[in-house]
Amino acid sequence: MNNKKNEIEIRIKDTMREISDKILFNTENLDYQKIQNFLNLILEMFTSGKRIFVYGAGRSGLIGSCFAQRLMHLGINSCFVSDAVTYRYTSDDLLLIISGSGETTSPVAIAEKAKKIGGKIVLLTGNPKSTIGKLADIIIKIEGKSKEKAIAQKTLAPYTSLFDISALALLDSIGGTLMNILSITERDIDNRHASIE
Repeated sequence: MNNKKNEIEIRIKDTMREISDKILFNTENLDYQKIQNFLNLILEMFTSGKRIFVYGAGRSGLIGSCFAQRLMHLGINSCFVSDAVTYRYTSDDLLLIISGSGETTSPVAIAEKAKKIGGKIVLLTGNPKSTIGKLADIIIKIEGKSKEKAIAQKTLAPYTSLFDISALALLDSIGGTLMNILSITERDIDNRHASIE
């Protein structure tokens, strides 16, 4: 029994180290000029009263929902596409898409529609040359493992987790940076936080 417990502990620690290492790798290898450009677009939306739309499918969607919520906490007008409350997207708005492969069906369709409307598109992906990459104004590459590579690439963290968690870490870091730029406090966030959940 102790051996089994020890094996589980080792496996979990090794997996957490692998995830941490991937986040650290991305920390050192992200294109910070593109991140600055993304931040500038967010601030432009904020100051002009325009909206930021966020979308991803599956786990990328969960991460996108986290970011849309954080933007709301910061007083930035945002929504997650396909939620019950989704605003009308216009050529003045910004769409952030999270897609490791850049080829998933629903994000591709939404990017194509947004491109026709004329708004700005930012893509977080592991595949800059993807279909969505060809439509995006800003592409931020995040190393990880897309579902297309999941079967071929052996990792301890399951399936697309290395991409997913790295994307979440980046977006939460952007949230913290926006807090600093906009002089938003934890109390400000608490005042916007849901009160009837």
